[in-house]
Amino acid sequence: MSYNVREHSYVVGGLGVTGQACVRFLLQKQATVKAFDTRANFTLVTDPDSDLDTDMQAFMAEKVTCTALSEDYFDGVDTLVLSPGLALDIEQVALAQKCGVEVIGDVELFARLNASTSGATPAKRVVGITGSNGKTTVTLLVNHLLKSCGVKSIEAGNVGRPVLEALQSDADVVVMELSSFQLETTSSLVLEAATVLNISDDHLDRHGTLEAYIDAKHRIFDNAKSAVVWRDGEFVAPYEQLITDAKGIAASNAVSDGESNAASNEESLASKNIVEYGLGESTTGFAIASFDGDDSARDDEQSLYITFKGEKLIALNDIHLAGMHNVLNIMATLGICLQLGVSPALAVKHLHSFKAAPHRCVEIARVNDVRYIDDSKATNIGATVAALEGLAPTIQGKLILIAGGDAKGADIASLSPYLTKYVSHVFALGKDAHLFEKSFAHTTRVATMKDAVKAATRLAAPGDVVLLSPACASLDMFKNYMHRGDVFKQDVHDLLHLHSKNDDAVEATS
Repeated sequence: MSYNVREHSYVVGGLGVTGQACVRFLLQKQATVKAFDTRANFTLVTDPDSDLDTDMQAFMAEKVTCTALSEDYFDGVDTLVLSPGLALDIEQVALAQKCGVEVIGDVELFARLNASTSGATPAKRVVGITGSNGKTTVTLLVNHLLKSCGVKSIEAGNVGRPVLEALQSDADVVVMELSSFQLETTSSLVLEAATVLNISDDHLDRHGTLEAYIDAKHRIFDNAKSAVVWRDGEFVAPYEQLITDAKGIAASNAVSDGESNAASNEESLASKNIVEYGLGESTTGFAIASFDGDDSARDDEQSLYITFKGEKLIALNDIHLAGMHNVLNIMATLGICLQLGVSPALAVKHLHSFKAAPHRCVEIARVNDVRYIDDSKATNIGATVAALEGLAPTIQGKLILIAGGDAKGADIASLSPYLTKYVSHVFALGKDAHLFEKSFAHTTRVATMKDAVKAATRLAAPGDVVLLSPACASLDMFKNYMHRGDVFKQDVHDLLHLHSKNDDAVEATS
């Protein structure tokens, strides 16, 4: 069924970056549109390359409402395009639904328009990536590898570029990072491949329960042609028992003429369009294996490789992204590229040219052999767990953690076993710093990031790591996680400068 925006009348809810991109798009398409925002003050995002700035200025002045809405506001309106920053349970959404207005997000609008493209402008192929942690890294890495292998692709969604901008690009493939907030207003997005990288407690202040959060994430599989699945992950398979059932069928159908269960397993998973990956050994999908023939050397990273169907692809020591969690991210990336026709053997050749996004386990300084690592993007418990588990095997000395902020309703106590196992001391700041004190005996509460950096440095010795991985959102103290990471880096570099006056053994990295 074709979808023409000029046949509909829209309200855009929320005028952040996504909402303003929706308005620009709808104005360009000459659709009927007005907007509301729950804030009294917000900033117009200017676009120097657009001819629509004059129209946007006029729109902001004439067709934006920041006061309470009445039922007649929705007279003649059939579609509310809700920004992901606004929850579905706000009074404006309830009023729209009472008036018979359909509520969608910009991703759903993209999906309808993409499905309506003509033969002269074929629909874009789309892959979708979600999860509690790692989705930005995987999105950027998929896009990098596809482009490096000659595929005309573009990244969009939660990674920063609004999806409607990607719709108007000349890309053949759109690599979408999708948050749970975006997915809960999406119903018809067709994906060549979809993945839920991992699930941990996050955004429970918005979704209410872990079950509701998982349900939102799993909407990514609703119209997906294939799935890329972490074989050891919880709540990441597209349907309940799907992977288990596929393996069971493969085992029961294994024949006695020499065909292995593993080969039959691979065939069964392939028939269901599922690609598996994980850190254990396996002859199906992506795995880790040693090729030195010495069982005693299996823990030696020098001998370990990422494999695909049992064949080695790349040695772990040749991967420049820090931590085993990034090994999983690379496997998921290769699986998605595979579903777009790019072989793992070809894609993996371009890993070395990928530059990781800022604030994601990036070493920003080294002072007297103490490493300072910025993982400010870790805005939930799962992300911090991934950083601790990924970095711990690479650390010679102690791991000193700077954490805290707004826990968003998550249970910080669930982090306690990982702190006990991996962390020497925690310096906690922000709104929920007290929760770290309750969860880990070796915790000191501090008032500012500068205080945390100073205290951690006093405690650190050569070989140690000072890690900013907050397990919390940043908005209680900072503009966003990027600002938090920048403040951490500046405070570290200020401290580095003080050390450099008295010590020649100073190295900075960025």
